Amino acid sequence: MNPNEINLLPLLSYFVECHEGDLLSFTNWLDKAVYMFHYLPTDAFSETERQNVCHVLMELKEAVLKIHLEQTNCA
Repeated sequence: MNPNEINLLPLLSYFVECHEGDLLSFTNWLDKAVYMFHYLPTDAFSETERQNVCHVLMELKEAVLKIHLEQTNCA
């Protein structure tokens, strides 16, 4: 494998094994994670850390939704 290539097979396997290939199921869990993250004790993370984690989760959700839309539009 080229060092610049990223192997996403483990991530794809996760979608298949844990969400039966349903990307929307995964995005629902991401929504729940962001929601629950706001209810952690305020001393667990700084406000910046909390915002950064939520941002990363939302970016991941948007990427998965984009993949889902591209797949369903091509089908």
